[in-house]
Amino acid sequence: MAVRRMPFQQLREGTTAMKRTYGSARGFTLIELLVVIVIIGMLAALIIPTVRGAMNSAKKGKAMSQIRDLDGAIKQYCKEYNNKPPAPAGTYSGGALPDDKLFEGADQAKIIEILTNTGTATNLNAKQIVFLELDPEAFKVKTATEVAALLAGGTSYKDPWDGDYRILLDLNFDDKISGVGGLADIRAKVGVYSLGDPKDKYDIATTPYKTW
Repeated sequence: MAVRRMPFQQLREGTTAMKRTYGSARGFTLIELLVVIVIIGMLAALIIPTVRGAMNSAKKGKAMSQIRDLDGAIKQYCKEYNNKPPAPAGTYSGGALPDDKLFEGADQAKIIEILTNTGTATNLNAKQIVFLELDPEAFKVKTATEVAALLAGGTSYKDPWDGDYRILLDLNFDDKISGVGGLADIRAKVGVYSLGDPKDKYDIATTPYKTW
């Protein structure tokens, strides 16, 4: 059987076409890679601040929502029992209750226990009313049972920046809160606030996260 030979001209043209094909599959040059890296960097510089801003706005909104819920729960308790949540207890870690008081840390946790009806001092919420529903994520756990255990151990209710929600109460029923944290008189029976992001360095007077 005769072998058909390819004409020399066709062979040369085929070889040239193959060279073009392989040549078109070359990799990126260093300059092209640098251009891509610069573009990615520029996009990141635009996107990252936007994402951070959105996350911070979400934290601010969440903080104000939780502050209002906590303030409302305390006021509902006052209306139901004609008393402030801690008053029947008589004493807290600071000793005898003064006319007005700032509650944070373990003292704050005690109030939250009363409002959520998860504490052992049932005489402080004899009707076992749940005045406040808590999101377990605020305590970095998954269940209400875990939240109750943390509150019983003195773990306070935290804001989105991991700081305490602070509670101010008018304990002598003169419709004002005074002499607390160097703050001027507040014409309110209840005050709830957060100091927000520690980077902002707010204090009790300057924080925007408050109910008064």
